[in-house]
Amino acid sequence: MSTSKEIFTQIEELFAENSKGFVTYEKLIKLFDKAPTATAVKKIETLAKTHKVQLISAAQIAKMRNLADAKKRQKEAEKSQDVDIDDEFDLTGDTDFLEWSRSDSPVRMYLREMGQIALLTKDEEVEISKKIELGEDIIIDAFCSVPFLIDFILDYKEPLINRERRVKELFKSFEDENEEEEDDIDSDEDEENEDDTDTKPKKNLKNDKRAEKVIESFKALEKAKKEWLKTANKQTDIDETDILANLTLAFKKKILKDKLMDLGPTSKLISEIVKSMETALKSDDEFDRELKRLEYRLPMFSDELKKNHKGILKDILKLNKEDIIARVPEATMVSTYVEIKKLFQTKEASKSGFNLEPAKLKEVLEQIKRGKKISDEAKARMAKSNLRLVVSIAKRYTNRGLPFLDLIQEGNIGLMKAVDKFEYRKGYKFSTYATWWIRQAISRAIADQARTIRIPIHMIETINRINKINRKYMQEEGKEPDVSVIAAEVGLSIDKVKQVIKITKEPISLEAPIANEDDGKFGDFVEDKSSLSPMDHILKNDLREQIDDVLSQLNEREKAVICMRFGLLEDESDRTLEEIGKALNVTRERVRQIESSAIKKLKHPKVGRKLKNYIEG
Repeated sequence: MSTSKEIFTQIEELFAENSKGFVTYEKLIKLFDKAPTATAVKKIETLAKTHKVQLISAAQIAKMRNLADAKKRQKEAEKSQDVDIDDEFDLTGDTDFLEWSRSDSPVRMYLREMGQIALLTKDEEVEISKKIELGEDIIIDAFCSVPFLIDFILDYKEPLINRERRVKELFKSFEDENEEEEDDIDSDEDEENEDDTDTKPKKNLKNDKRAEKVIESFKALEKAKKEWLKTANKQTDIDETDILANLTLAFKKKILKDKLMDLGPTSKLISEIVKSMETALKSDDEFDRELKRLEYRLPMFSDELKKNHKGILKDILKLNKEDIIARVPEATMVSTYVEIKKLFQTKEASKSGFNLEPAKLKEVLEQIKRGKKISDEAKARMAKSNLRLVVSIAKRYTNRGLPFLDLIQEGNIGLMKAVDKFEYRKGYKFSTYATWWIRQAISRAIADQARTIRIPIHMIETINRINKINRKYMQEEGKEPDVSVIAAEVGLSIDKVKQVIKITKEPISLEAPIANEDDGKFGDFVEDKSSLSPMDHILKNDLREQIDDVLSQLNEREKAVICMRFGLLEDESDRTLEEIGKALNVTRERVRQIESSAIKKLKHPKVGRKLKNYIEG
């Protein structure tokens, strides 16, 4: 904790750096560990006058910046209209582009393009990291300037506890915890409790160790929001020159920002909120256009009519049709006002959860987008400058089941995670930190994707240990170790070791050729237990011929009845007397008589003798 003397020394240095300029209350309050007193405020005021520094709120800065950005965009739009399209897309002088276009190797093209990106020095890495921090700080500041955005984040509490959403998708502070455990939990449960899957209760965050931390973080954020809101409501319309009031409010906002930073909203969460805000703004724009269209139909030629129109719009939701008739000067205007009322009712029903005026919502959205742009551009530069590191690491993992481009892609994913988590204040270079993340991403990808049948990460580690013991024993003893020896070395049971060894066997395709010279396939040598053996096939065909010969002693109707009754047709299904009667268009009793007559004929010794051998067999 800093002493009062140290704090004012830092304040004086800050004012000296920004002499004849301005300093925000938010930047000033960062130097304080607790809310400043009236005495401290007087000292700050004196120092500000001495250094001719103006104290201003971040909200005012944001407004000025938004105006400047709007003017800049307008100038760029005007300038872009004068650009010659032919000049803009002329690539004839671009030798690199022409060289790439002639290359047919994606890897070579990628490496060539990547090689043109300059590497970063340690100072440049620190500078980029500060830009990432600046962008994230602008986003957090935008969230904390509007309490309804904090409510939007707090709404994620229940979905997280019930595991409808994954914690690490939305908040960075929970990304590192049990990352591998989450991926393998299903594999472990299936392996140990295959028969108890139906009786096992569904696991949610309430049963997880992180539950308390998530709930505590959300409670702390909600408490900080209430305290900031309470202070803000007391100090409405604060004068920019009221240093004590502004610093008190800035201190409460600082606490709120700290609690939100502790959670660390991810890019995915920010994108979801931005999308919701854009949808809300779009609805407001559509409402304004429709209202103007309806107002165009109203005759408002005098100031009195315009004043009357504003009064009706103010109370439109409270008015019924009779009230509208009483307040409008002309009967023809009633139907239009009824439509306007319906429009307001629709807007009220679909009102956004942000509960903000469109202008304020747009201002906050612009601030979030600006912060996101600064942060994303800095992250992109950091990642692009370290693509060579990914390639150098990926080369060590070739011939392990994944193509080289896939290894690079997975390494790049690890690199992006490293950019998100890099802490430049610890003093080491980014490449040192990123190496672990890149290796981890590539190793996990090989474990997950290289095998046809996926093996969980924890099993891969056990397999590697067993393979290491096998190699060592082979070198020392000149033979493969016994299962009991492996079990003793690894510290597992013999049954478990046998199971792991069984898992390590690679699957073989049934279409794999037996040899280069032969056309035979591996599947040709696998026993097909569902098919008949050659001997059974011959006996079955012979039996069929004998049955056909015996049935030839019967007339057509008797033969049809026997075949359908005992499943001797192609579908081999037995039919009831009623079904046969419908097929032959006779009664059930008549079918029974035909069946009885046919069986008597088949029981004759001369006829049945041919089938006697098959019955005995």
